[in-house]
Amino acid sequence: MRQLLFWCFLFLSGAACAQIPSQSPAGHDPGPAVTVEVSRMHCLVRFVETLAGSSGGYIGSRKAFEKSRFNTPAAKRWLRRYRNLDREPGFDREGYPVGRLGSQGSTAPAYMAASADAQSLTDLQRRTAGLLTNEVLVSLDSVYRFFTPAFDTLAWQPHAAELGRQRTAYAEFLAKSQLMQKFGQLRTFYGGVWPDDIPYRIQLNPQLDGNQSVGGLTFTNHAWVSGNIVLLDCHPTSRNFVDGTGVVFHEMSHSLSAQQRLGLQQQLEGWYLHHSSPDRRSAYNLMEEALATVAGQWIYAQQKGQPESGEWYNDDYINRYAKAIYPLMTGYVERGQTIDSLFVSQAIDLFDRTFPHAASEYVNLFRKVLYWGSDDAMQDAALAFRDQFRSNYTRTVTPILASAKGLEAAQSGEYLAVIFVTRDHAATLRYLRQNLPALRKQRLRPEQSFVLSTTGPAGPLILVNTHNPTQVSAAAKLLAQQGQIDPKRPLQVLK
Repeated sequence: MRQLLFWCFLFLSGAACAQIPSQSPAGHDPGPAVTVEVSRMHCLVRFVETLAGSSGGYIGSRKAFEKSRFNTPAAKRWLRRYRNLDREPGFDREGYPVGRLGSQGSTAPAYMAASADAQSLTDLQRRTAGLLTNEVLVSLDSVYRFFTPAFDTLAWQPHAAELGRQRTAYAEFLAKSQLMQKFGQLRTFYGGVWPDDIPYRIQLNPQLDGNQSVGGLTFTNHAWVSGNIVLLDCHPTSRNFVDGTGVVFHEMSHSLSAQQRLGLQQQLEGWYLHHSSPDRRSAYNLMEEALATVAGQWIYAQQKGQPESGEWYNDDYINRYAKAIYPLMTGYVERGQTIDSLFVSQAIDLFDRTFPHAASEYVNLFRKVLYWGSDDAMQDAALAFRDQFRSNYTRTVTPILASAKGLEAAQSGEYLAVIFVTRDHAATLRYLRQNLPALRKQRLRPEQSFVLSTTGPAGPLILVNTHNPTQVSAAAKLLAQQGQIDPKRPLQVLK
């Protein structure tokens, strides 16, 4: 989604919040409750998380810190220590489709909620006792105390007052616009279980880079959802609330997807994967972001009369897929219908028409990747491919020989299997040919360095057979230049 204007709000020494009252007409569902909050402890926790390179952190704030006097060798050591802590232990939810947001849980939502309520670092420890081990809690406390001077100087003291003025304004905007009532319609479409009395807590964090767009308006596209906590990184001087709603409600829609009824999640997977389209799995893998993008744009259109005219998402496939299914999904939303098998069938048909080469284009195939290698050195090999191809999900498995886990994943069809053979070439290639039908029609010479891109019964597969590390990077660049699988020239020799 293009960069959007965002917002910021109130300041007290601890946490401050504005409860948004229901103003829905009689007989209308007001939708879930929502509060807008600012908490010093929460901002400190997010500040450290962002500096450590968390996928949920705003990169502009991290870059601003790196340019500051606080970016010392000691700070780098503390951040390495933080990254190595077991601070977000996770678990699998039995019965949920693998890969859906609802299939995995972690302690992160509870920890973020505790940080929003905590009045001090000592209070944060008390609120999270039992959630994480005491060893981790003590280490986290030490990290937070080390970075507190940098946080106060760069983030809190310059921006807290402005956050205070903006929090109330944003709460009033949400109440008057009745967007949570509209969000209730999205809840019906998703079939998400989200009681009205469980509030979404929008937590405001200051962005530090201060970039501005034309006309002096400051834009951002950064929000994140963790349970019922909406993590919103915002420029303290932002004012254009309407333009910013698309991103926040996009992220909140992900929470509806995660809380979708278990039976409906299982049905959805079946409707997609039992469809006759050869690209059904690609359509399924893109479903999450495409639906959330439409949801954000529909909320925007409720205020502006139509969705944005430019790019909706900074990914060509998701951008085009969301635009293709926008009339379909918004029709369901406005009629009060829940997603069903007819919706899925029509969405897959739209995907097929929009992306006729999806089965062979690397930009699509690399979204969900299995990197399977001969030894631990394949981590560097996988990095060479990550530099060339964007992935939403990656799985790494070693070794190749006698690895039931790797073979099962490669045979499943759930991933683009990218296999690196860097030693024991003859035995490994023989083993792969025996177990992967896609390779049996190819003549594979162990002494030769090559990259093979082909498709078999389980789907697309890439085999990289190399004798020195530099050839892996060469293979990745070659495929990036090629752009898609070429059935007329599947195997290419590497120099």
